[in-house]
Formats: sequence, structure tokens, C-alpha cells
Amino acid sequence: MQSTPSTRRASARALIAVLGVALVTSVPAVAKQSDRSQPTNVTSKSFDGTQQQANSTQPGKVIWTGNVVLTQGTLKITGDKATGFLDADNQIIRVIVDGTPAHVEQMDDQDLLMRGHATNIDYKPDDAANSGNGIAVLTGNAHVDKQTDAADKSKLNQSDGDKITYNTTNSTMTGESNGPEPVHMTFQPKAQPPGAAPAKPATPPAATPPAAKPPQPKKP
Repeated sequence: MQSTPSTRRASARALIAVLGVALVTSVPAVAKQSDRSQPTNVTSKSFDGTQQQANSTQPGKVIWTGNVVLTQGTLKITGDKATGFLDADNQIIRVIVDGTPAHVEQMDDQDLLMRGHATNIDYKPDDAANSGNGIAVLTGNAHVDKQTDAADKSKLNQSDGDKITYNTTNSTMTGESNGPEPVHMTFQPKAQPPGAAPAKPATPPAATPPAAKPPQPKKP
């Protein structure tokens, strides 16, 4: 069963909804443009599905169980169980993936990898509520990391929250915290240019000399 959903991007722009603060890196990354034209493939141990019936508004439905793997180009989503919804043309319009945890990953045009995991991933390749953008909603101990340096792929920008929404078309993310713990993000420092001298540590302030003691009166 195949479909051809929309493209997706993996950039480094992130919007923290809880704090209302936008954090933007200096060089946005663009997702693999070829992903848009690739078919969507799903494999699993078993599946049970029905197509959308003629003159029906109810979408078709497929349930995949056991080692579920969804791929489209460089996009890959894995989990223990997935429920897919199909339109009248048997195109995938939504996939809900559950796992312990479920995983998602995708490369960008700089061959930098975005990876995420959560208890549940709700993926819509063409979300009408978001101007037709692709949307992946990670819920339950959500975590996303993104490689930032082609020369050192161990450098990662990281995001953690109860819920992270990743826009696969314009590369924005929103993070939410439903409890007392805040959304947490980690940004790696900018790489030093070749030959640059390391920053010198700050010079500690000079010690203050002790105050002079007043002269003592002489004994008679």
C-alpha cells in the first residue's frame, strides 16, 4: 500500500510555545527536497484494513501491528502499532504510531539528521488545519535532537517536553509542558574558526590588602 504525501524539512528554528519565545539558529537547514516525490511504504508483522467506501465520508483505516516501519525518502517512523487513515484515493492522510517509545528521524539537504522519540507520534503529511503543511506531533516524554555541524555530527541541539509539534514543511517546532517541569532546550556553541585562539579565562580581581592597624599608645 503506497501513497505520496508532502515534503518535509529539518531545520533548526524552534518556537517554545510555553515560554512564548522564538529561538532561531543562524543557518536554517532545508529537508531533502526529493522526499516529496517518494512513495510512502509501511511494513509490519500484520495488518488489518478497509478502504474508504464509495459515497462515504468515513476514511479508510489500516491497523499495522508489530515492528511497524513507515518510510518516505529519508523520513522514517517506527513503533509497535500504527493506525493509518486513507482518503478516497487510498492516500495516507494520517498515521498514529504508538511505541515504547515510537521514533521518527529525517535527513536534511546538508545530510544532518533530526531524530525524535515519544510514546505517541501523530503524523499528518498534509494537514489542512496548518495550511497543508506536514505535521508530526510527539506526545509523552517527547524528545527531539538535531545535528548542527556537518564536520562534527556529535553536536546536537536538543528539545524535551511533554508534547513537541514538528512542522515537516517549514521546519518549526513548538514545545509544551503539562506539569511543573519546563520545556528544556540545549543549544551547542558555535564552532571556533580554524586557528582561532581559545578564549582566555577572566583574570580574578586582585586581593584587597588588610587594613592597617591603628598605632597603640605607649605604656608609661
